[in-house]
Amino acid sequence: MTNYSNHPYAPAQPQQRWKPTVLFWIVAAVLLLLLIPFALVGGLGMVLFILGLAALLTGLYAFLFKRRSWVGLPHRKSGGLVAVSGFVALILGAGVVGATAAPRVDTDKATLVSPVEQSATATATPTPTPTATNPANSTCATAAETRKHNNQTLICTAGSDQRLVWMSEADSQRVVAEKAAAEKAAAEKAAAEQAAAEQAAAAQAAAEKAAADKAAADQAAAQQAAAEQAAQAAAAQAAAEQAARDAAARQAVPVEPAPAAPAPSSVYYPNCAAAKAAGAAPLYRGQPGYRPGMDGDSDGVACER
Repeated sequence: MTNYSNHPYAPAQPQQRWKPTVLFWIVAAVLLLLLIPFALVGGLGMVLFILGLAALLTGLYAFLFKRRSWVGLPHRKSGGLVAVSGFVALILGAGVVGATAAPRVDTDKATLVSPVEQSATATATPTPTPTATNPANSTCATAAETRKHNNQTLICTAGSDQRLVWMSEADSQRVVAEKAAAEKAAAEKAAAEQAAAEQAAAAQAAAEKAAADKAAADQAAAQQAAAEQAAQAAAAQAAAEQAARDAAARQAVPVEPAPAAPAPSSVYYPNCAAAKAAGAAPLYRGQPGYRPGMDGDSDGVACER
């Protein structure tokens, strides 16, 4: 088959269509994972900044190295256009992020105070700012002392900082009620903690007593077992000694002296009946007429029965 790829009149080869590669999906996934948190933190400006940076780097790669990037840019011209577009998006994103982060100079100072600080300020100063002639919120000397001002009853009350100040009757009642509630809650909490501590101490004492009782019971059981074992050993030893004494008694057979008799060869008894008839039974070993055949149990005594 003839190869026409290098022939000057060969037909032009169709350009291959770009298809997403594994690198494309990896880079796209990483870029998406970066965009989500940055979008939540910085908004649209941060999204433009990240996309512009990615486009700038991708275009520069295709423009400088003349190779397809991860998105398949075919030539240097497209790489340059993508790099310029990425640079513009990068600048716009940085501008939006900077404008969003910079606070306004004419921002009201009250808006910069957190809700917690506002609540603390409201608690510390329950009464409105006194006027030049209104003694409210000014110091006083005696608690529960009252004063009239413009048909308003002022009461000397200890505030949250324990400083005696003049308060309106409503504010005084509210502060006193709050202090009483706080003291009651503190007392209840202390009582609950004390009860819990007492319960824990009682439980610990019960556990220690149970452990001590168990140890005492185990010790008593061990002593009883040792005593029983010693008694069994003593009984076994006594039984062994008694058995030894019985065996010794059974082995000890009294040997009576043999009476004078004629020579053994001259006395013969055909059986025990003859020996008994002759009045010679029982016959002892060595005595005239004794024969092993007449001693059935071989104990040295014949015709003993």
